[in-house]
Amino acid sequence: MALRRVLPDTNVCYPISLLDLMLRLDEASLHEIIWTEDLLDELVRKWVEHGVRSREAAVQICDDIRAAFVGQDVARADYEHLVASMPGQDPDDRVHAAAAAARAPTTIITRNVRDFPSRALGERGVSVRRPDDYLIELFEECPDEITAVVIEMAADRQRPPTTPKDLLRVLSRAGVPRFARTVVHGLQA
Repeated sequence: MALRRVLPDTNVCYPISLLDLMLRLDEASLHEIIWTEDLLDELVRKWVEHGVRSREAAVQICDDIRAAFVGQDVARADYEHLVASMPGQDPDDRVHAAAAAARAPTTIITRNVRDFPSRALGERGVSVRRPDDYLIELFEECPDEITAVVIEMAADRQRPPTTPKDLLRVLSRAGVPRFARTVVHGLQA
C-alpha cells in the first residue's frame, strides 16, 4: 500500500477526537499528515471562536503537532505562488489547496467538499474526500491496523476510562458515523 499524503481541513480538526485519530493514523504509518503554519493558525483561531479550546490550549496542541510531525510541514514559500490560481471562493481554502498541490499527490480531508472544486484540483494532483468516506476507504485497505489504532486510542483515554466501542460512539458524533459502525462490526468479528 502506498502511503497517502493527507491535509486535513480545519473543520476535520474538531472535535479533537477526529484530529487525534488522524494524527494517530500517521503515527501508525497508515497515511502521512501534512500541515502548514496557515492551517495551524486558522485552527487556533477556529477553536477559540467556537469555544472548543482556550487560546493557550489551542496553541499548545499546535505546538505539539509541530514537534511530533517535524518535516511534514509545507513551507509557505513552497505554495504561496500557487494560491492565486487555486479554485474556490474561500481564501483560507485556496491556501490549503495550494499547499496540497505543492505536495501532490495529496488528499484534502474536509467536511465541505463543495468548497474545494474537485475537478480543478484533480488536475493539480489533489483529491478531496469527506472524512467518513476517506476513513472507510482506509479501513477497507488495512482493517487490522485501523482497529489496533482505535483500541490503543481508547486505552489511552483515562478520564473517563473508554472502551473501543465508547470511542467509536464519540467518533460517530464527531462526524464519521459510517466509519464508526464499520469498525464496531470489525471489533465484533
